[in-house]
Amino acid sequence: MSPRTRATAILVASVALVLGSFVAWVMLRDQGVGHDLAQVTAARTAVEDRSQRSEPRPQPPVAPPAEPAVATITGGLVDATVIPAPAAVTPPQRVSIPSVGIDLPIIDTGVAPDGQMELPDDPGLVGWYRFGPLPGDPTGSAVLGGHVDSIEYGVGPLSRLPSVQPGADVMVTAADGRLLRYQVRSVERIYKAALPVDRIFAPDGPHQLTVITCGGRFLGTGLGYEDNIVVVAVPAQGATP
Repeated sequence: MSPRTRATAILVASVALVLGSFVAWVMLRDQGVGHDLAQVTAARTAVEDRSQRSEPRPQPPVAPPAEPAVATITGGLVDATVIPAPAAVTPPQRVSIPSVGIDLPIIDTGVAPDGQMELPDDPGLVGWYRFGPLPGDPTGSAVLGGHVDSIEYGVGPLSRLPSVQPGADVMVTAADGRLLRYQVRSVERIYKAALPVDRIFAPDGPHQLTVITCGGRFLGTGLGYEDNIVVVAVPAQGATP
């Protein structure tokens, strides 16, 4: 084949290839494929345009921070930060029961870890329960309590408390030096588990003075005594608390 004939054959083949491609495109367009391709292309272009614009993605809603709870008096609650601390109360100075030779200094005490009234370690002292009324108050039960004895100090003056008789005088020297006079109304030995705590520590009602120590059967070291000796005295007639 001469060079001219070869060139002519190549030209004819190229023209045929172009014509075939054109015919195939027309057929695909008529079948809808070209239309779908156009839609896909347009959608892809739109996505790329949005990504190029860097539109912020919507964020999930965030709950606003909770308002701090504020206790108010009008709402039935009290803000403890605005309540003034109660003024310190000076305990009475001494208690004496002359008929049995008891004369003891008084210190203020509260609640022991086991939930009972705290008592001075030394049986030569008596504690005044500071969360209750004072001796000389118009109402409620003022409570004085102490140990009957201890290993370190021995037997204390309150060991004579069971010998007190109804009608005996009980004298209390108040913090301001006033001498408060009471008369014994009752002397009881009460099983500790049956102790009438509500009555003994009554915060209101008729005023009385209650003096307590241990008594009865000794149960052993660490267990103490089985009972309590409870002396209740009321303001003496004619005495001004």
